[in-house]
Parts: sequence; C-alpha cells; structure tokens
Amino acid sequence: MELFYRKPAEKWVEALPLGNGRLGAMVYGDPRREEIQLNEETLWDGRFDPEADNPETPDHLAEIRAAIFSGDYARGEELTQKYMVCRGEGSGRGHGLDLAYGSYQTAGSLRIAYRDAGEEIPADYRRSLALMTGLAETSFTRGGTHVVSRVFTSYAKGILLAEIRADGPISLDLTYENRLGTAEYAPDAIVFRHAFPDSEAYAVYASLATDGGSASADLDGVHLTDITRLTIRLDVRTTYVRPGIDGTPKPSNDPEKALAKAKAAVRAADGDFDTLLSESAAILSSLLGRARISLDYADHTPDALPTDERILRMRDGADDTGLLLTYFTFGKYLLISSSYRCVLPANLQGVWSGDYDTVWSADYHININLQMNYWLAETCRLPELTEPLLAYIRFLSAHGRRTAAIQYKANGWVAHTITNPWGFTAPGEGASWGSFSCAGAWCCQHIRERYLFSGDPDVLRENYDILRGACEFFLDFLVTDPRTGYLVTCPSNSPENSFLTGGGRYGICAGPTMDAEILRMLFRTTADACDLLHMDEDFAASLRETAAKLPPIRIGKHGQIMEWSEDFDEAEPGHRHVSHLFALHPGDEITPDGTPDLFRAARVTLERRLAAGGGHTGWSRAWVTNFFARMGDGDACLQNLNVLLGRSTLPNLFDTHPPFQIDGNFGGANAFAEMLVQSQSGKIVLLPALPHDANWKNGAFTGLAARGGFSVDCRWEDGQVVEYAIHGTPGAVVTVSVNGREEEAAVIA
Repeated sequence: MELFYRKPAEKWVEALPLGNGRLGAMVYGDPRREEIQLNEETLWDGRFDPEADNPETPDHLAEIRAAIFSGDYARGEELTQKYMVCRGEGSGRGHGLDLAYGSYQTAGSLRIAYRDAGEEIPADYRRSLALMTGLAETSFTRGGTHVVSRVFTSYAKGILLAEIRADGPISLDLTYENRLGTAEYAPDAIVFRHAFPDSEAYAVYASLATDGGSASADLDGVHLTDITRLTIRLDVRTTYVRPGIDGTPKPSNDPEKALAKAKAAVRAADGDFDTLLSESAAILSSLLGRARISLDYADHTPDALPTDERILRMRDGADDTGLLLTYFTFGKYLLISSSYRCVLPANLQGVWSGDYDTVWSADYHININLQMNYWLAETCRLPELTEPLLAYIRFLSAHGRRTAAIQYKANGWVAHTITNPWGFTAPGEGASWGSFSCAGAWCCQHIRERYLFSGDPDVLRENYDILRGACEFFLDFLVTDPRTGYLVTCPSNSPENSFLTGGGRYGICAGPTMDAEILRMLFRTTADACDLLHMDEDFAASLRETAAKLPPIRIGKHGQIMEWSEDFDEAEPGHRHVSHLFALHPGDEITPDGTPDLFRAARVTLERRLAAGGGHTGWSRAWVTNFFARMGDGDACLQNLNVLLGRSTLPNLFDTHPPFQIDGNFGGANAFAEMLVQSQSGKIVLLPALPHDANWKNGAFTGLAARGGFSVDCRWEDGQVVEYAIHGTPGAVVTVSVNGREEEAAVIA
C-alpha cells in the first residue's frame, strides 16, 4: 500500500511524511533540488513559566459567579476575562514563538541540488511512500543516467537514512538551511547547532559516504562530483528535559551535548542501507499489521492513479474505496510515526512542522485535539503508543496541582484548554476559549479507556493518584447553581462556542453540558477504581453522591441536546465543536438502548449542526463520522468519510483544519474501526455501522480491539457476518451482537 505521484512536491503539504516517533521528516522528491525537512519531537523554544498561574482568581470567583447566576453574562464574561486568565502573554494567541509558552518548530532542511539538472522534470519521474516499510522513494532518468533516491527514518536505530544511487556518475551540492544559524561543512559531514535563550539547545549531525568521484567542502556546502552513490545518516537531538513543578531540572543550554548524542546515534547505526531498512520495516509493518480491513470492491481503476489525482476526483464526488482503505492505514502510519517510543505525545501536527512559528504553536489543545489523536491507539491495538500520552497526563497532573492551588486555592489538579512541554496548565489568555477547566479531566478518560481495552487493573492502580487528584479539584471547584440546585462548574464554557441571550453573544456560562458529562465519567471511573482496588470507600461514596447532583443531559426546544444549562441558541449554529455530544462519543452515557430519548436528540443535534455548515474543519468532520458510527448509521459514516477526503485532505493525505492539523487523520481513521466493531455497551457489536454500499457489501477485518482485552476478526458477505472470532484469554465467554441478534461466544487464543 503506497502513496505515489508523477510530479515532485512544490509545497510542504505535498511532501511525504516520514517518522520514527522521535524524528519527523518531509521528503519533497525533487529531481532538481531535493529537500528533506526535519523535525524532532522535543524541539521547542520557550521555558518553564511559574508566573502564568493567576493568584487574583480566587478573590474574584464569588463575584464572577454572582454575575453569571444573576443572568448578567456580559458582566460575568468581563470579569472572567479580567481575573480568570493566565498572567503574561500566554500562548500569544497561538503564536508562542519567542514567548515563555514557546512553539514547536522545524530543525531546518537538508537540500541536495543536482548539478546542471535544469528545470525539466524527467518523463519517467515517480515518487512514492510505501506505508508498510516507511520508505520514500524517488526515481527518474536524466541524460541516460537512472537515479533512485530512498529515504526512511529508522525505528530500530533512531536516525534518518537517505541513499541516492545512480547507474552513472552524478554531481551533487549539499547544504543545510536553518534561519537560526549557519551549518558547518566537511567532505564527509554536516553539523548544525543552536541554543534557545534560557531554554534548550539542539544539534543536527549528518555523516556522508560516497562511492566513486570526489568530495570537497567550503562555506557554501558539500560538493560531490561524479559519484555513483551517496549515503546519508542523520540525527537531530535536543537537550529537552521535562521540568518539575519547581522548574527543575532545567535543560542544558549547551548544543555540544545535543551534538554528542546525535553523533553517537549516527555512529552506532552500523549496517548497510538495505539491512537497516529491513530492520526498521519489520517493526513498522508489525505494528501496522495488527489491525487490517479489506473490502471486496469492484472498481480498482483509481488504484492506478496518483494519490493527488484521486483526492481531486473525490472532491468532485467520485467514489474511491481503495483510497479510503489507504487513508485508514495512513492514519495508523502517522500515529506510529509520531508516537513510537516518544518522550512527548503527538502534537497538533504529529511530529511534523515546516515552520518556526508554527500555527497554534503545534501545542497540545486538550479540549478535543490531543484526545482525538489517541482514540486510534486503542481500537487498532496499538497500546504502546499511548505510553507518551499517559506519561504526559501524569506530567500535567503534577503541574496542575500548582495551578489548582494558586489559581483557585483548591486541592487536586487542573489543566485548561492549551498546554505545552513546559508545564503550562493555567487558563489561556482568552477566557472565552481558554478557561475550559474540564480539559484535564477529559484526559483522564484515556486512563479509563486504557484499562477497559486492556482489562488490566494495574492501569487504574498505577494512575489512581491522577484520577483522584482530578476529582479532588472538582469537589472543591463545583458550586451550587441557585437557579437549579445542581452542582456546576462556574465560570466555564462549552469549548470555543458561544451563545445568544439578551441581545449579546457570550462564551462564559455556568454548567455547560459537556462539563457534567465529563465529570460524571471521571467520578464514575474513580469510584469504580476504588471498588476494584479495595481502597478509599468513603471517597468513592462522596464521588457518587456528587455525581448525582450534577445537571442531567437535557433536551431543548429544537429536540436537540442542550449545550448549555439554559436553552440558548448558538451564535454559530454550524460550530466546529459538538462538545455536548461527548456522552455519545468518545463517552458512553448516551446509548440507543439505555437513553433512547437522548439518543434521538443527539441525532437532531448533529443534523442541525451539519445543516448549518458544521464539520467544515477536518478534525470536526472526523468527529462527526465517529458520532454517526455510534448512531449505527453506516451510510452517513461513508458520506462523511468521502467529504473528509474530498474537502479536508491535502495532496499528501494530511488533514487540513485548514491549515494542516493531524487530529483529523487520526479521528478519521478511528471511524473505520467504530463502524466495524463497538464494545462500549458491555457487549461486542459486529458491523454496527456498515454502509449500504456495494463496495462495502463483502469484506473482512482482523485484529480490531474490543474492551475487555479482546481482539476481533470478522468476515461478512452481502452485509451479513458469516464468520468471526474473539481472541483473548481462552475459556472466557462474551456476549456478541451478530446480524442483529445476541449470542454467547467462547474466547480463543
């Protein structure tokens, strides 16, 4: 399975992504002036900022709440913006470069100019990305000389390798471009170093080896004349260390330390190019192969077309089942490429950025985006990829204790809408979007899902302090709404959305629906963990008592799920966030059997959003598709997947918000799994949302996950399951919904 093209990339969003978790690379495949743009997962400017938490907030909470509870939303929003935001510049409205918040950024680009190449693209030009091996390959013939360029990032050795091989002599000029400094050149090496002020340092090291010809270097680069092969081994290293709540340890500001690590990694990567490629490909293909989907579709004509042409065809309304299946595999490929053995989880752009001031700093938005990145890890049996996420949640919980104490004089921990590698857990600089206090609690759902999918109580045992700390904060922060008697979060907001009342438009409110949904999940998860682990009985009881006082999910005047505690109309009826359907997906509180009225109202909610232009960003369209999967509407799922690829997918299959934002790739790929097997209701449901489409009539999947530690295989014909198997601990018996009926099935090894 591959992406392929008949022309080189002219823009970054046309280049092909490589990654081994820590390193990222974008390969342009230009036969005249090749570019390999580089990233490293921890390459951030910025620093630990103990001044971001705002000590003024506690003294004004009562005033803010009084305004909101009285219905004076204008005053409540004004006060929240004044007192319940971070101190300082925060994220710089999504441009954290040169601020304490910082920005994820490129490490620069290796450029390889083919001497005397001219501007013409050779007639036999081809470039491709093989997903199962992670190899980007470019081939062409110029002047009778055939050239093949191959690049991959090694999962086994942790470095990038590139090889250019020709069947005749070629001449190349190599340079390294980075606006932060100047590279050093030798005939057999390229070195780049940089140190951010008051922050980390990083270095790039590339070793060069050639067959035939000659090599020289000067201040302008490395010059290779009449060679037949060039092999590059390259690494990028930083001095990043995760800071504690007192800011220590601090990263070294000495780029020589980063350079020493890069050189050591390159020199340790012994073996020839093909041997190292085989070692790396074995790791990648094993991970990708755990979950597979196949469809017996009729029209394979598009399979022979370049990937960018296939996307354009889908934009015009054409079907392309083969590209949909490639998209599913590509989503898994990207998650592996940005999460394998990492220090940090995949950010808003995974591990790829061609900029220094990356949009939204490519940070961690935890009001949907980071969470969406990792749904796929559970459903497609890639649990090791959640390790950097769970480690990051622990990191947030530590820094969130500082924020809870300073910002709210509360126990436990809290994190808001945006965060970074330096421990920023304060509200953002804009209250209407940055004050979402349930963001950290939502992160705790990944602890719950890791436990449910694994069936391993040690997951809860090892993370219980995180769950308990999140609960402790809300036990302190919740307040009784005098209008209803319910316990609510106040002030709060329904992520990034706003409502209309009294002739005004406001974002700040009391008790938005999503907050109650998340907190019921959190309290239930933690109380159940107490029961399972035989501990904290009184605490569990208090959590259940508090959960019972949260506002219920309610149906509004349009037959929709109410987004706020009052039946307000949305300022943007087609808003990209559909936060109040958290209880449908990724939560499990709204179900067709358990809450049929709410289930119908969720459908109305989604249809109203879409009718008003919702789903216009890639990640939003991906979430919409997962909602429809939970609703059992396979036709709507397929329709929305087609829209996702046709309208929100870039030429290299990257998702676009716009601009590029990777969560849509991950969320869209997860929708395939949700369409074919679900287990959130306590039983395993096969083909819960299979489209009524000829191309989906016959098919099979292997290795999709079900909660309880199960792996599921299934084959269907004419839309009906003909055989299936549940793998796990032999001897167990599970309930399986098959072709509309429930039956008991024995689990096999």
